[in-house]
Amino acid sequence: MFRSREGIGLSVGLVSILLSLLPWYLFLLPLTFLSWRISYEVARATGTRTASLLPPSVTLLSCMSQEVGLVSAFLLALVSGYRNWSLEEFYKALFLNMYAGYLLSYLYKVKLVGTVELLRLLLFVFVLDVASYYIGKKLGKRPFFPRLSPKKTWEGFLGGAVLSCLFSLIFLKVPLYVSAVLVLAGVSGDLFKSFIKRQVGIKDFSQLLGEHGGFTDRFDSLVFAAPLWYYWLKILAWRI
Repeated sequence: MFRSREGIGLSVGLVSILLSLLPWYLFLLPLTFLSWRISYEVARATGTRTASLLPPSVTLLSCMSQEVGLVSAFLLALVSGYRNWSLEEFYKALFLNMYAGYLLSYLYKVKLVGTVELLRLLLFVFVLDVASYYIGKKLGKRPFFPRLSPKKTWEGFLGGAVLSCLFSLIFLKVPLYVSAVLVLAGVSGDLFKSFIKRQVGIKDFSQLLGEHGGFTDRFDSLVFAAPLWYYWLKILAWRI
C-alpha cells in the first residue's frame, strides 16, 4: 500500500514536471485537460448539471485575458442553466467555472513568466504535500482541523510548513515570507477540498489515481497557490 501510494505520487509529480517543460502553446493542452478533469470530478460529486467543458473554456479565455475569463465565468454559468433556471444551479456552475477554470489559468500565466518559475511552484507544492503527509503519518497526534479533515494534524502541518519553507529558501531562493503565504494557500486549498467532500459525503473525488484519489485530490493545493505565486512575481519581484 505504501509503495503504491509512493509510486503513484512520484509518477504524478514527474509527469507534471515534464509537462511544465513544454512550450507555452503546447502547455495549454495538459492544462485544459486538468481543468476538464477537475470540473468533471467536482460536478459529479456535487450533482452540478453544468457541462464539464465550460470550465476548460473559462481556462482558455482566462489565459487570453483575466478580465475576459472572469466575465466568461459568469456568462457561461448563466447560459449553462437555460434548461432549468435555478439560482442554486447558477452558483454551482459559477463555482465550478472559477475553481476548475479561472484559478487554474494562473498556471499558464506563471508559465509565460518563465518555465523556471513554474517549476519552482510545482516543486514547492510537491515538497509541502509530501512532507505534510509523511510527518503527519509518523508523528501526528493533535488534530489540525477535525471538522473538515480528521486525519490532518498539527504536527503534519507544521512539519510540512517548516520543511517546504527551508527547501524553498535554500534550493529555490524564495523568501521565507513568500513561502509562508504559499503554505497557507496550499493548506487552504487542501482544506477547501476536504470541505466539499464532507458536504457531499465522499472520501475521494475518484479512484483514478489509486490511493491519491482523483485529480482534484492531487492538485488541490496548486489551485490556490498558483494565483498568489503569479502575483508575487508580478508585484513584488517585478518580473512581469
